[in-house]
Amino acid sequence: MSQVFPVDRSLLNPKFDGYKLRGATDHYTQSLHALPAPGATQWTISSRGTKAPLSFEEVQSRVKHNHLALSHVPGEFAYVDAARNLVIISLNQETGDVSFRQVYELPQTLKSPETQNDGSSNDYPVPISLSPRLWLVSDGQQELHLIDLVNGSTASPIASYECVTPMELESRPALRLHTARLVENGAIEAVVSHRVLLEQSNLTTTSSSAKTRPAYKTVFDVLGLSMSIPQHSTAGTEPAHVIWKRRGDSIPLSVEYDLEHGAYLITASTGFAATGEPKAEYIPSEDEIAPIPRAGEKLDGETTSTTAPPPRPPPYSWTQTNDSVTVAFPVPSSTAASAIRVNISPKYLSLLVSAPDHPNFPIPRYLSKEWWGPVDASSSFWTWDREGERQKGETGPQTVGLLTLHLEKKDEGTRWPHVFHSVGTGSSAPEDVEVPETIDPSEMWHIRESLEKYTAALSEGRDASGLGLGTGIPSLGQGEYDEDVDTNAGNPIYLTWVPAEGPTATWDQTAAWPSDATLLSRSLPVIETGISSLVIKNDIDGLLYEPPAPNSDAIHPGCRPWRHVSTFSALAFVLASKQDLRYVFHVADRVVLAFEGGTRVADVGENVFIYRGPTSPAARTAEQAVIRIGGSNVGGLIGVSGLEKSDGGMIVLCLCEKQLVILPNVA
Repeated sequence: MSQVFPVDRSLLNPKFDGYKLRGATDHYTQSLHALPAPGATQWTISSRGTKAPLSFEEVQSRVKHNHLALSHVPGEFAYVDAARNLVIISLNQETGDVSFRQVYELPQTLKSPETQNDGSSNDYPVPISLSPRLWLVSDGQQELHLIDLVNGSTASPIASYECVTPMELESRPALRLHTARLVENGAIEAVVSHRVLLEQSNLTTTSSSAKTRPAYKTVFDVLGLSMSIPQHSTAGTEPAHVIWKRRGDSIPLSVEYDLEHGAYLITASTGFAATGEPKAEYIPSEDEIAPIPRAGEKLDGETTSTTAPPPRPPPYSWTQTNDSVTVAFPVPSSTAASAIRVNISPKYLSLLVSAPDHPNFPIPRYLSKEWWGPVDASSSFWTWDREGERQKGETGPQTVGLLTLHLEKKDEGTRWPHVFHSVGTGSSAPEDVEVPETIDPSEMWHIRESLEKYTAALSEGRDASGLGLGTGIPSLGQGEYDEDVDTNAGNPIYLTWVPAEGPTATWDQTAAWPSDATLLSRSLPVIETGISSLVIKNDIDGLLYEPPAPNSDAIHPGCRPWRHVSTFSALAFVLASKQDLRYVFHVADRVVLAFEGGTRVADVGENVFIYRGPTSPAARTAEQAVIRIGGSNVGGLIGVSGLEKSDGGMIVLCLCEKQLVILPNVA
C-alpha cells in the first residue's frame, strides 16, 4: 500500500473463513414504480460521424455512468429521460409513495455541417442540484443550463452557459458535468470534462487505394469553470470562464470538493497534470543504452574486428528416471582407463581424471562432492567409452570420450532438481554451474500426462494425490474460485488535488504523494458535504478508508494519509468472480452492495450482491445475500442513489430503464 493509504494491521482478520449466504427473506423487501413515458435510457449518445470512435476508456465510463442524481430537498432525486426531459422523483419516507414530475425539456443543439466531423461526440445530460430550487444541467453537448424550480412542479430557465475555451479547443467538444456548487460571491463553480483528439501520425490503410488516415490519441481535459448568475433570465448564452485545466488519460470516476483546503479531489484511473507543465521524460541509464553499429564502425574502442568466443559447454549432462540418475562427463578419448579414479559413496562423489586441460570442455575433478540426494552405492557403477561422441575442433571433427555414472536412487520416486547439493545455492565454483536436465522424449510425455491429470483433478474439485491432501482450493474459494479473474477485482485509481482558485494556490501542487491504489467500492451517493470514503484493495481484503483528518499538519492535501477505519474481509476475493458488475457501493462499515448491469436476453432484472461487514473484528464469518432487482419489464439498471432514514438506516433507489426499484432494508 502507498503512503496515502497506510494499513492498520490490528484491523485485519486473517482467520476470516468466508461469507454465509442468507436467503432472500421478507427482510429484503422492494417496491416497484413505473417511470413516466418514455422512460430512462442510456442509448442517447453516439460517436458516429466523429474523427475517432470511442476508446475503451470512454465506453467503460459510459456503461458505468450513474444517471440518478441527488437533490438538496430530502427525498427528491432527478434524472434525464429518453426525450431529454428533466424528471424530479419525490419519495415520501412515511407512506412510501413515489411521484414523478417532468419539469424541464433540454433544448437540442444541432451541429452545423462544418462541425459534423470535428472529433466530438455527444455525452450524457447530467443534472446537479445547487440548492433546493436551483439545478445546473449539462445538455450532453456544449451548453450548461441553470434552471429554477419555482413552485416545485415547473422549472424556469435562468441562463444558459457556454464554455469559453482556449484556442486548441475551438472544436466545441461535448462536456460531461461532474460537480457544481454555489460560491459566496453569487457565482457558480463547476467541473466538466471532455475528450481531446491528438493527431499522432499518418497511417497507411490496408486497402488497395493505399490512402492515408490520421491516427489519434484520445486524452481527456478536466476544466474548472466559473459562471455568474444573472439578475434576470437571459435569452442568449452566458460565458463559462475556465479557471483551471488538467489533462490525463482517463475520465474521472468522481470529482468532490474539500472545503477545508478549497480544493477539488479528482478520482480517476490515471493522474491529471496541468497542460503547461512538461512531462518528465524517461532517461535510460548507461547500462540500458545499446549503441547501434554502422557499417565499418568499431565500438568500445575496438581496433580490430574480433568475434566473441562461443560459450563453454556445461561440465556434464544428466538425466533421471523414477529410480536412477545418469551423469555423463566429456573426457579426451586419448585418456587411459587407468587415469580415471571414481569413488561413489551413498552421499559423496570423488572423481579424478589425469589428463591435460582441453580447450572445449573442463576436465572433471571432484573431491567429496555431495549428491543432491542419497544413492545406493552398491548398485551404482561407471563406464568409460572412448568413442562416445564427435565434436567439432579447431583442426576438424574430433572424438570425445564419455565417462558415465549410473546411479541408483535410494529414495525411489524422488525427482532431483540438480545432481549436486551445492548447485543453486549461490556457489561460485565452476563445477556448481546449473546444468538443466536432459529429459528423454518419452519421459517428458509421461510427465506432461501426469500434470494434465493432476490439474484436471484440481479443476474438478477432486483430491489428485489420493493422500487426503485436499482439492487444492481454499475453503474460502469453494464454488467461487476462478483462476482467470481471481486477481482482477477493482480498478486502479489515482487521486489528483486541484486548488479551486486555479494556479494561485498557496500549497505546492507537485508535492503530493503517489496515490496509486486499487478501488473496490465508493460510498453510496447521498447528499453530504466533503470527501467520501473509499474501500481499497489489500490482498484479498477490502479496507475502508475515511478522508484525512481535518487538522493534519500537511499543507498539501495529497500529503495527508487516509484513515483505515474498518475491513471488509475477503471482499476483493468475492468481487473477483463477479465479472458483470456496473456499480459497487458501500454504506459506512455496514454493507457493500455490488450491482450487476449487463444486458440480458430475458428482461428479468439484475442481481445485487450484498456483503455485510463482520459483527466483530475477529468474526470468522459474515452475512451475504443475493436479491433480484425488480422482475420482468424493469429494463437495465442505469443509476443508484441512497436516502438516509431517520433511524440511521439507508433506503437504496435503483433507477432502471422502465421502473424505479426501491430497496428499503438492504443497508
